[in-house]
Amino acid sequence: MKILRPRSKPKKAYPNSDRYGEDGRRIYSAYAAADGKKPANRRKQHRRLMLIAGASVAAVLSALFYLIGAG
Repeated sequence: MKILRPRSKPKKAYPNSDRYGEDGRRIYSAYAAADGKKPANRRKQHRRLMLIAGASVAAVLSALFYLIGAG
C-alpha cells in the first residue's frame, strides 16, 4: 500500500541552519512570537462555512422549485 501513502519531504542536513548568520550569531529566535493575524477558531469557521453552504443549497432548491412550479 505504499502507493497511497504520501511521500515524505527530504530532511535537511542542518534543519536549523537558516536561523544563524555567517558569524554564528542568532538571526531570529525560535521562541519569538510570530507577527500577524492569528487564525480564526476552527470550529467557528467550520460552522460558518456549513451555514453558508446550507443557505446556498436552500436558495438554489427554492429557486428550482419556483421555476418548476411556474413552468
